[in-house]
Amino acid sequence: MLALWKQGLPRQEPIEDGIQILRVAPVAGMYLRGALGRVIKAVGWYLGVLLLLRGRQVTCFNCHSLPVLPLSVIVKWWKGCVLIYEPHELETETAGLRGLRQKFAWLVERALIRFADAVCVVNHAIADWYKAAYGLRDVHVVRNVPHRKHLAPERTGLLRRAIGLGSGSLLFLYQGLLAPGRGVDVLLETFTKLSVDRHLVFMGYGELADRIRAASISRSNIHYLPAVPPDQLQRYTVDADVGISLIENVCLSYRLCLPNKLFEYASCGLPSVVSNFPEMAAFVNHYICGWCIVPTSEELIGLISGLTKEMIALRRDNALRASEVFCWQNEERLLLPMYQQLGFPLPGRAGRLADKVGDRELR
Repeated sequence: MLALWKQGLPRQEPIEDGIQILRVAPVAGMYLRGALGRVIKAVGWYLGVLLLLRGRQVTCFNCHSLPVLPLSVIVKWWKGCVLIYEPHELETETAGLRGLRQKFAWLVERALIRFADAVCVVNHAIADWYKAAYGLRDVHVVRNVPHRKHLAPERTGLLRRAIGLGSGSLLFLYQGLLAPGRGVDVLLETFTKLSVDRHLVFMGYGELADRIRAASISRSNIHYLPAVPPDQLQRYTVDADVGISLIENVCLSYRLCLPNKLFEYASCGLPSVVSNFPEMAAFVNHYICGWCIVPTSEELIGLISGLTKEMIALRRDNALRASEVFCWQNEERLLLPMYQQLGFPLPGRAGRLADKVGDRELR
């Protein structure tokens, strides 16, 4: 895996199963700022990657974002390899793109996406958008879901001990990036008005962390914890009662999203409170594993103030059942045939899995 090197990070870092992260420093513009600086830095990183790939054989190059797509097409031409475009969101319809920058991004993606041998996205709504926008006939859908554990999750007490909370109160969890557009302000406003037996913990990092810390000082039912390593996250998540993913309708990419955290919550037996947007609502309503609301403080107060432990327990069982369906053991059965179609042999267990395609779509 190729990534951008930053000060303090190792140049090489093993992950698992022989996979390594190779962090590449730009050959120019590393510390430049502003629009021009970002362009120079991007070009410098492109050159750094190309230098790294000299003399290396490349059979398949996976691109996960639009800014890397031009480089990926260059590598495809140079190395004669397969190129797979796997954007993690709707790349040209994000909250940060507006005006000429958005138009330019759309033109670049439209021009270069046809060089990809396969396009793979995270849900059907985004797949439909790519088909309609660029006239693509085949867009693969593979959701980003966790591995299913063989044993049912058990509460560890870690999360409640970390915030000094006993077992008698209801605990709601927000985990992930603490940034605008993700319902943080709505949640803060809501829990300042709820009774003190309804607690909310934010667990993550981001530009809104200081605002959350300040709220946690003035309100006993609002808590903040820094992010923990991914391999430790589930041990904290299982202690909550309900997971929260309130995305705001600030861009089309957000409206059509299907956050990973919904599946992470479900794998820990947490029902979710989600925004009433197409993909999130389809998942929650199909499995009755949570509640869909318009992401406003008024709606959220009405829902949370009326929840009981018995109501949550019913949806907890449904969340666990949903997690048995939406797990990586099943999702890889949709991914592997894509590689087979591109000419990659999949021997052994991988080949057997590829012959069995799951039938649990929400459409």
